[in-house]
Amino acid sequence: MRTRTRSGVLTAALGAATMLAAMGWAAPAAATPAGLETVLGAASPSSQDKSALAPCPTGKVVTGGGGFLTAGSGAEGRVGLDRLEPLANGSGFFVTMREAGPTNVADEWGLQAVGQCATPPAGYQVVATTGAVGTEFVTASCGTKKVIGMGGRINGGQGDVVLDQVVPSFDLASVTVRAVAVQGTAPTGWSATSFAVCATAPAGLERIVVTGTGTSNPSATRVKPCPTGKALYSIGADINAGNGQVLLSALNITPSTTLRVRADEDADGFAGTWSLSGYGVCGS
Repeated sequence: MRTRTRSGVLTAALGAATMLAAMGWAAPAAATPAGLETVLGAASPSSQDKSALAPCPTGKVVTGGGGFLTAGSGAEGRVGLDRLEPLANGSGFFVTMREAGPTNVADEWGLQAVGQCATPPAGYQVVATTGAVGTEFVTASCGTKKVIGMGGRINGGQGDVVLDQVVPSFDLASVTVRAVAVQGTAPTGWSATSFAVCATAPAGLERIVVTGTGTSNPSATRVKPCPTGKALYSIGADINAGNGQVLLSALNITPSTTLRVRADEDADGFAGTWSLSGYGVCGS
């Protein structure tokens, strides 16, 4: 078991990674919107907080992405996503996962980053909005443009604050993130940033949602494909009534048309009823 150090985050391993066996989740496949493709990046297994970058090829820009726990079943319910960031220059999707709360993780665990990259759409722009210190909900708006992608980041939480929600509005005008303190912590001085990837509305733009029923199970997974003929620009998720005791462990795109999200109750379980929703932005 390591001595817990939250200040450091491992350097991202760049470049495409091989397919991982994590619950059989696969990656790259052909897509429908112009130039859309799925790219990967990985951080090697260890027992430390870590980051990974899924870089876009030259000539393309990031529209969205995700990340998920890839190794170390002993880490389920002990690690959570606190950064799902479409980089401002469009060069890729950056993900950070941290050991959540005061409990150390003895097992090694890995992180996979997933990015969606495309030929730059008209009006492409990444908008970032950071809330005041300690603000739970933060919204980034696209103004007169439409949301094609989303993300969120915790600043200064060091694993005591994690992402609980990254959700596009029903009209694809904005993205709202929620930050929650995990059980057994009393963090101060942190903030949250919401990211909206904006563009002049591309063809066939559509928000999809899959909402689960309330559960008290140790984990929940939600899966939903885009309508026929469309593919995913981006994905998001929402933990409902988790009260900081349920952690986002996976946002994945498998292949380019289907979202898959997962959350796990924390290490000592959660007696309450909670649910998990997945969100996607599809286009043609």
